[in-house]
Amino acid sequence: MDKIIIGVHGLGNKPPKILLEEWWRLSIVEGLRKIELPFTKFNFDLVYWADTLHPVPLDPAETDKDSELYLGERYEPAIENKKVKEKTFREKAINYIKKQRDKILFSEIMHANFPSFTDLIIKYFFNDLNIYLTHYCVDEDKCNCLAQDVIKDKLYDVLKKHQDKEILLIAHSMGSIVAYDVLIQHEKEIKVDSLLTIGSPLGVPFILDKLKSDLSVDPIDDKKLRTPDNILHEWINYADPEDKVAQHVTLNELFTPNSNNISPACDLIYNDYESEGIKNPHKSFGYLRACEVAEVIDKFLCRGKSKVMVWFTKKFNKLRDKLPAIK
Repeated sequence: MDKIIIGVHGLGNKPPKILLEEWWRLSIVEGLRKIELPFTKFNFDLVYWADTLHPVPLDPAETDKDSELYLGERYEPAIENKKVKEKTFREKAINYIKKQRDKILFSEIMHANFPSFTDLIIKYFFNDLNIYLTHYCVDEDKCNCLAQDVIKDKLYDVLKKHQDKEILLIAHSMGSIVAYDVLIQHEKEIKVDSLLTIGSPLGVPFILDKLKSDLSVDPIDDKKLRTPDNILHEWINYADPEDKVAQHVTLNELFTPNSNNISPACDLIYNDYESEGIKNPHKSFGYLRACEVAEVIDKFLCRGKSKVMVWFTKKFNKLRDKLPAIK
């Protein structure tokens, strides 16, 4: 059976699909190169939903940093042995403010005691997520126009299109919420071989509570959600310890195993992404090129193939990669 990797991006406006899809692909290739598999072939399809909430994409040609369409965080290969830049007072102040905000936003106690205040922060800082969770209508002239439904349909359509293939679904950030919603709501119609969530906020208290509310979780086990039955092989969740959005990495404690005895396997990894000298441990490109993610992708692509052929192909590709250096 053919295999395919399907990606789901996170919140916020994005560059045009063709460019974002290429950057995801390049990030994956960069990760495979790190584990000495630079010639690995794979099929890839990106579920692009940013246009649901942002009709005009970010413009790579925009030079005005104050413009809403300025594209600040582009894909660039990781820089090896880069010297650490001393942070300015302004950068330190901004980081301090962000940390205080995050303590409030991701605090279980704060959410339990002051839910309306948490909702206000979400609405101010994470507008896309707020629209998705509050069932906002994206077009008042249409009946079926809920942003959540439109976004979920985009993923469902792509998954349905590739149901004759083995699927590795990679969901980043808010994309993991969309992926979970679609998988749990279409368990009998679609299936995926594996789910890989990166920088996922699924364990954040207010998101967990919202999912429980939407799915009417059995009150007998009201502290946990269930792993979708249509995940056939594994669910792996990776997070950088500095990624505040994904700080709740112990999803295995929040999700019960499915009928295939699968629940999230969680681990911490390093996200090396930075743009214009500023690190962003939540960025998709940094996660996608991490060695641990590359290992998951390689394992998926090799599963079911002849071990002898896999061994021979890897040896040949490693030799091929070194040939240009031979004089």
